[in-house]
Amino acid sequence: MQAIVQTGADAASFQLQTVPAPAPGADQVLIRVYAAAVNPVDWKRRPAPISLPSGAQLPAIPGYDAAGIVESVGAGVTAFKAGDAVVGRVNGAFAQYVVAEVAQVVPKPSRFTFEQASGIPIAGMAAYGAAEAANIKPGQRVAIIGAAGGAGSAAVDVVHAMGGKVIASGHSSQEAWLKQQGVEEFVAYDKQNVAARIRNVDAVLNMVDGQAAPALAYVKRGGMLTSIAGPPPDEQCAAAGVTCVQIRATAPGSSIGDTLRALVKLADAGKYTVRVTKVFPLAQAAEAQQFAHAGDSVGKVILSLDTRSKDR
Repeated sequence: MQAIVQTGADAASFQLQTVPAPAPGADQVLIRVYAAAVNPVDWKRRPAPISLPSGAQLPAIPGYDAAGIVESVGAGVTAFKAGDAVVGRVNGAFAQYVVAEVAQVVPKPSRFTFEQASGIPIAGMAAYGAAEAANIKPGQRVAIIGAAGGAGSAAVDVVHAMGGKVIASGHSSQEAWLKQQGVEEFVAYDKQNVAARIRNVDAVLNMVDGQAAPALAYVKRGGMLTSIAGPPPDEQCAAAGVTCVQIRATAPGSSIGDTLRALVKLADAGKYTVRVTKVFPLAQAAEAQQFAHAGDSVGKVILSLDTRSKDR
């Protein structure tokens, strides 16, 4: 199969190579990848070589989000069969085939293209986990810091689905795009004093590095702050009277599979979508990562690995 192999510290070392296609082991499925998503974790965490059930090892292949068709299933798998359209949290998504644990794979939302579906796992789970951990109630005012990114834009939908009202913080260039997504208020961090504009909210969902501690000042006492980019120090949270929760993959106590199923349910109900704003071919994975990493982009950046990636 064709795959992107990472030989160094960053995308500059990406190489399109021919490597052996994997085979699924027990409780695993083999997915023919139609689309894979680019995420900040791709440049924050260097991938490791991939160990296969056979004992063989693939080189380090980036990517954690994949959508495609089940090619084959391993022993004990009854939930899926060859030909099923799926999306999953995987290791080594930047490849034509990827093996995934069946517990981390769900049916593709019927409303979504494969490109949209591939944008669900990392960003969607972080957004859903942040909103779930914040225990959002209908009518509450919720500030989302970094609302235009992949996780941030997913959080806008999830908060709205829970009945919350969104105050979005982002770059001024993102205002029109976020208003189209239905945010109730927008604060431009490059033109406005965010701390003066966001005050006494019920919860903050922090989606960007370096903003968790400043965001404490936006929350009323007794409120919640959840962060996918590290929490404020415990003593600062205690002094502010705010409950702070760090989101790693999902909300504490929630499984990847359960969170993915919840997101698919929202997607099929028309309450959540993935906004694909740029698509690159697999061979341009380095350019795709550099584009996503460059700054104030919006929505999701996706790699297309098959001409059917735009199909539903």
